[in-house]
Amino acid sequence: MARTFVVERRAYALTGPTLVAMALLTVVPIVVVISRAASAEGRAIAGSLLGSSQFHQILGRTGIWTVVSVVGAMVIGFAAALILQSGHVRWPGLWRGILMVPWIIPGVVGATIWKWGYSSTYGLLNHALVSLGLIDQPVQWLSNPEIVLYALAAVQVWSTAPFVMLLLGAALTSIPGERYEAARLDGAHAVGLFRHITLPAVNATAAIATLMLVTFALNAFTIIWVSTAGGPVGASTILPVELYRAFQNGDDTTVAVIACVQLLISAVFALIYVRSIKAGDE
Repeated sequence: MARTFVVERRAYALTGPTLVAMALLTVVPIVVVISRAASAEGRAIAGSLLGSSQFHQILGRTGIWTVVSVVGAMVIGFAAALILQSGHVRWPGLWRGILMVPWIIPGVVGATIWKWGYSSTYGLLNHALVSLGLIDQPVQWLSNPEIVLYALAAVQVWSTAPFVMLLLGAALTSIPGERYEAARLDGAHAVGLFRHITLPAVNATAAIATLMLVTFALNAFTIIWVSTAGGPVGASTILPVELYRAFQNGDDTTVAVIACVQLLISAVFALIYVRSIKAGDE
């Protein structure tokens, strides 16, 4: 009994400083932001923002940005994981390392590369499309308000798809090969194998990847700011960009209100994730 008490005290003594540091670095800032947003000034700003058509457009663009970047990254990342895991690709480890480069390089570097690539005068993308005869003249990828958000979402997909490939690739590796062999002996075809073995095996990992991608999308700032700074005419302004502008103006209360809006959106997706995991366990 005495030995157990000593071990518990030692455990608390070792973990206590870490818990206190985590509380100071995470919980305290969150409480400060929420309390500032809940103040009288914060409530007035929140009412003004929620009644503003401009803020509604920012929320709409944030939703489009999140859906396009998350769905695109999931589809491309999962396809890459399946191809590398299929056994029909030589040196899968080498290709996996090459495909991880967009995820590894700094966001500023990736955004600058794509900004040059999207250029209507010297960009490689327009040059390739014109050479292939797919377009007659260069596309204004970053200056056309109707397509700029989708062009930037493609960069976000390029950056985050390797993360999905890595997670789902690990999940695919954990599926026993005997399971596929037994299904084939029972006459299962490729679609049946994918539907009844592959998808159920990666569901939980895919849910985690989706939640992480939503978090990445709701916090994405570098790609948009480096490429367009939210323009043209605000066509690529989403919540993180608007939050940064409020920060530049020194408006701490507006920053706190927008941060709380982002927190609420993230909490909704986290709740959906937790409910889906519980439903899967049941």
